[in-house]
Order: sequence, then structure tokens, then C-alpha cells
Amino acid sequence: MILDKLSLRNRIYISLILVVVISFLIIGAVTIWYTHIENERYHNQRLTRKEKAITAALNYYLEDKDEDIYTLYTRGFHQKIVELADIHGLEVNLYDLEGKWIASSNFDYFDQGILPEVLNDQLLKTIRDNGGHFVLDEYVNGEDLLSAFTFLKGADEEPMALVSVPYFTSNEIQKEETAELLYTLLNIYLVLMIGALAVAFFLSNYITRGLQSITQKLRTLSLTEANEEIQWDKNDEIGELIQEYNRKVRELKNSAELLAKSEREDAWREMARQVAHEIKNPLTPMKLSVQQLERSWNDGKEDFAVRMQRFQHTMTQQIDTLSDIATEFSNFAKLNKSTPENLDLVQGLINCVELFDGEKIDIDIDYPQESVVVYLDKSHLNRIFNNLITNAVEAVPEDTEGALLISIQKNESSVKVCLKDNGTGIEPEKLERIFEPNFSTKSRGTGLGLAMVKGMVEAANGTIKVQSEVNIGSEFIVNLPITST
Repeated sequence: MILDKLSLRNRIYISLILVVVISFLIIGAVTIWYTHIENERYHNQRLTRKEKAITAALNYYLEDKDEDIYTLYTRGFHQKIVELADIHGLEVNLYDLEGKWIASSNFDYFDQGILPEVLNDQLLKTIRDNGGHFVLDEYVNGEDLLSAFTFLKGADEEPMALVSVPYFTSNEIQKEETAELLYTLLNIYLVLMIGALAVAFFLSNYITRGLQSITQKLRTLSLTEANEEIQWDKNDEIGELIQEYNRKVRELKNSAELLAKSEREDAWREMARQVAHEIKNPLTPMKLSVQQLERSWNDGKEDFAVRMQRFQHTMTQQIDTLSDIATEFSNFAKLNKSTPENLDLVQGLINCVELFDGEKIDIDIDYPQESVVVYLDKSHLNRIFNNLITNAVEAVPEDTEGALLISIQKNESSVKVCLKDNGTGIEPEKLERIFEPNFSTKSRGTGLGLAMVKGMVEAANGTIKVQSEVNIGSEFIVNLPITST
């Protein structure tokens, strides 16, 4: 339905308007029907009164005529009929007991065919069956014609003739009265409709105020931030809804606290497991080297000095590895601590490339002549591209001449840096997890490098993505917003 697509406030407006309009139509229809019934009743009662008065006058006139039927055919009786017709404003006709016309106050009714000169037997039978009085309702020349028939009785109460009083019920007056009444009702209902609109406005605001508060609160509902409860001092259906909302807010707060606590504990457990795993890897060769050196000492080996030198080299290498692990975890923990500033991206990237001069990979950089200023922490800038270039260097196989193409493309609001290498590439199943912490495609490493890169790029309101094909190479694409100089 159309109403289902409207807001609650609009549904209240339309509903009240429909109530007013429908009530007006119903009352208007009832008014027309009632006016019609009352008009018919009025005309019937008026005709009955007139017919009784005319019959009574005729009966009085015939009292001293010795019930002579011929009196009905005299000029004096005809003048009496005309007189009564003028007094009561109705035409008077007289039929004998066989239904044949005797006299009339107006012959035009017969000439125009409005009244018959001879009444049919069925009508006469109906009059007798109704105790000598009957009102015939007909539709003649576009108007309702009521004809009252009553037996004219003599002194012995025996019927002498049949009196007919035709009565046209004009609908014009009824239509005018009905139209005037409907016009008055229409004015009243227009006032009521204006009042209904005003009531609907305040009523809809009152009803929907609590719902709007709930809607606004639901829009700002957050799992990580504090949610405010809604204050409602009325004990109604909306109050019950708001109480339920407030209860859910409290439950959500407790659940969010438990979830945050659980996530922190899980993060620390995972970090502890990863740290333990990474530290354990270099400890194993260190333990073996110590054991071998001890056996050489106990056996008095002649090459003990050489073994000691080898032991020193191994220990130094493994200690450096442990130091690198500690450094990476420390950097990951301090990821959110930064001091951004306006930096020249081109110069910063050139400085990073110079650090890899002499490596087994040929690095080409394509950059625009104008400066490209980004708002970024200087250490983050170096660590982002140092990490990406290091990954490109390590991805190149030993028997392949490495190549890395770096391009800087500037547009109106951002800059895109693409780093495309010819390394071994990344398998599709690993590509989706490449930026996850603790995930690495290399046999050595903590798996935090690319995770830190992604975090630092996103901290600068940038994005990073990767495209790769196995045995062809990978391309990392970094987008950063630029600032005006």
C-alpha cells in the first residue's frame, strides 16, 4: 500500500484528513437520504390533511341534499369543488363508484392526459381493500405525482362517489434545501479539516518525538564509544520502547567491555606466542654452537681457535637476529605514535632508493618535476618505502637480474606511488592475507613488516594494495593525499 511507504507523521496527517473527508461524505449521504425521506413524509402528511379537509367540506355540503346522487352533477356542486380547490391550492376531481369522471376543478389535467377519465378496476379494488382511502405515487412529466383517493359518503355512511386530489411534489425546493445544507456542512468540515491538520501536526510531533530520539540514538550507536541513554518521563508505549532501548544500551556497554577485554587478552596471547616463536628460532642454533664448542674444549681439539672464531661469528649473527626481532616488535607497538608534517615525497623516496645502491637489483624511479607534498611522519615515510623496497629485493631469485620500477603519479588531490618488481610473485591464496600481522611469505621474518606499512599508510588517510603474478612479479600501489604548498 502507498501508506506503508510514508512516514508515521504523514500517515497520521493523511489518516485524519481521510477521517474528516469520509465522515463528511457519510453525513452528506445520510443528510440527502434523510431529507428525501422527510420531504416525502411532509408531502404525504400535507396531502392527507388537505384531502381530509376537502372531503369533510364536501360531506358537509351534501348533508342537506338527501343523498341525491344527481347533486354531484349540478352547477352548485361544481362551484363548490372549484371553491375548495382555490382555498386549499389543490385540484379536486370526482369519480363515480365505477371509476368514471364526474367533475373537476381543472379540466387541463384530463386534456393533457395527466389524470385518466376512467379509473382502472385494479386501482378501485386497491382503494376498497385499503378501507376507502389510498395514495397513488406516480412519476409524470419529470415530477412525482401523489393522488389521494377517498370515498365521499352520505348520511348513512355509504359511499356516493370517489374524491381524487392530485398533488405534485416539486423536487426543486428539496434540492435547494439539500444543497444549502451540504454547503453549510462543507464550510463546517473545512474548518474541521484545518483543525484536524493542526491537531495532526502536534499529535504527530508528540507521538514521533520519542521515536525520533530513538532513531537518532540508533544512528550514532557505536560498539567502541559510550552510548547515551534516552530520558523519557512518561509511562506509555513509547516509554516502554525507550526503556527497552536503554536496557539494550547497558547490555551493549557490558558486552563491548567484555569484548574489548577479550580482544586485548587474545592480542597479548598472540603477540606473546609470536615473540616466543621468533626468539626460539635463533636460540636453537646458539645452543648447538655452545654444545659443539664445549665438546671441542673437552676433547682438546687442535682447531679449537678456529671453532671459537666460528662460534663467535654464529653467536654475533644470532644476537643480531634477536635484536632485529625486538626492534620490529617495538616498532609495531609504537605504530600509532607519530608526528606528521609536510614532507617532499619525491625527495624522501629518492633518499630511500639511495640506501639500496649496490644491491643486486636495478632500481629506476620516475617522478614529476614539481614537488609532491604529503602530510606524514618522516620516520613513517622512510619505513614504508624501505620495507617495500626490501621486500622487492628479497623477492628476486638468486639467478635473476632484479629490476624494480618506481613511478610517482600526481593528480589533483592525491599521489599514487607504484613499486613493480620482477620477483617470484605471491600465490593467490596468500595474496589476500599479505597485510595481516604475523603472516609472512618468507621463511624468516616476523610477518609484521607489511602490517606496519598498511597501518602507517592508513594513519595518513591513504590506501595500499598489491597485485601479483607467480614467477612474474608483484606491484604495490600506495595512494596518499597531498597538501597544498
